[in-house]
Amino acid sequence: MKLCVFPNDPISAYYKKGEIKERYYNPKNYFEELHIISFSDNDIDVSLVDKIGGNAKIQIHSVGKINFINKDFKKNKVLKILKKIKPDVIRSYNALLEGWVAAYCSKKLNVPFFVSLHVQYDSKRNFEKKRNYKKYLALKLYRKNIEPYSLKNANKITIVYKVIEPYVLDIVNRKPEILYNRIDLTKFRNAEKKYLYDKPTIITVGRLTKRKNHDCLIKSIKNLDVYLQIIGDGEEEGNLKKLVKELKIEHKVKFIKSIQNDEIQNYYKSANIFVSVYDSKIEGLPMPVLEAMATGLPIIISEPEENLSDGLEDSVLFSKINPESLSKKIKQILENSDLLKKLSIKSIEKSYEFDGEKTEQREAEIYQELMKRWWPTI
Repeated sequence: MKLCVFPNDPISAYYKKGEIKERYYNPKNYFEELHIISFSDNDIDVSLVDKIGGNAKIQIHSVGKINFINKDFKKNKVLKILKKIKPDVIRSYNALLEGWVAAYCSKKLNVPFFVSLHVQYDSKRNFEKKRNYKKYLALKLYRKNIEPYSLKNANKITIVYKVIEPYVLDIVNRKPEILYNRIDLTKFRNAEKKYLYDKPTIITVGRLTKRKNHDCLIKSIKNLDVYLQIIGDGEEEGNLKKLVKELKIEHKVKFIKSIQNDEIQNYYKSANIFVSVYDSKIEGLPMPVLEAMATGLPIIISEPEENLSDGLEDSVLFSKINPESLSKKIKQILENSDLLKKLSIKSIEKSYEFDGEKTEQREAEIYQELMKRWWPTI
């Protein structure tokens, strides 16, 4: 059987970030062939990333960059490729242009279409309205013409956290299934303290973008006797380093652009607290939060939207997105060993809900359900 995947980014971007994971696109080795449609001019050599397909034979089809102007040309180009492949299922990881092309091909080829969503797009639009009006207008256009087509033509919709649900219900009035990001609990449980620090260490992991609010975290530690380790790359790196210099805390803050996926668990394990104050209107439970939980770190994250906390109330500390509130929460943990221990235990207990083995099994079941619905004799 053959699966055709439309990822959010070129595979080379995931390789660069160290995010190439075993069987990520082929749960339980359900498919014999994996075809990846990459909207890039020349994506990565398959031999460097072949584990994402497990035992499947993998081919990456680079079709060039897509935008609103060339989308019709690109969809026809991709359709020609898929006609030759003859996939059994098509999967997209967003409802934007990639999802739109995927939906179009699925209709033309009469094969099931599975879309999974990782961002609350309506909230992202509102965020960009204040920051980048040109990007906001483009996303507004997608909301009218692109996203409804992608979602209305999907045979299965999953979301990685509850905050995305209202967006889906508004477009298709069909409740999506929550399928959390896949975490290898064994790997994070067996992490080692490889890095020893002479002060309590705060760790945060994620792209350096404005909606991750790293500036708030940096300001929060100015008067704390701690180290801050920031792991991630992105357009805000220069501004954040400038802020560190202005606050005269260069000795407290360390930036690391990326860590290989098979080593990241040891960085979590070597720290004392994980902190991430992302925009909770856009994200609910990003992958780094789940990974930090699996290693048993006490967690501080931004306050969630009402009734959209993914059941974290008893497992983490919530903070307002301002330096004073965040600093207070960090001190609260560092000055109370009982609270630190309690939150560590709660993290581990909660992480069992996000066991990658269960998620992978459910993904494979979804593919099987789609196939049986489409071709009952299988």
